[in-house]
Amino acid sequence: MESILCLDLPVQMISCTDTDGRITPMRFRFRDRTGELTAVTIDKVLSQDQDSNRTGINFSCTATIHGVSRTIRLWYSYFAHEWRLSRLYS
Repeated sequence: MESILCLDLPVQMISCTDTDGRITPMRFRFRDRTGELTAVTIDKVLSQDQDSNRTGINFSCTATIHGVSRTIRLWYSYFAHEWRLSRLYS
């Protein structure tokens, strides 16, 4: 059974926005439990879907965190202009 860690961590994101407005997350960093900044490069965007109330967009991605490949879920808020790490699958 796959373990899911539900988080709601703010992240500092580097993303690319196309001329048509499509957002692609590329790299982010966050503070772990010890307060250390952890930088993460996104290997692949698996899917993206808009919230049902259209306030943001969810991204399902693969990334290597501390040497381990993981599937993560990121959320971008259109109104707050902020990124959050919402789930970490192991």
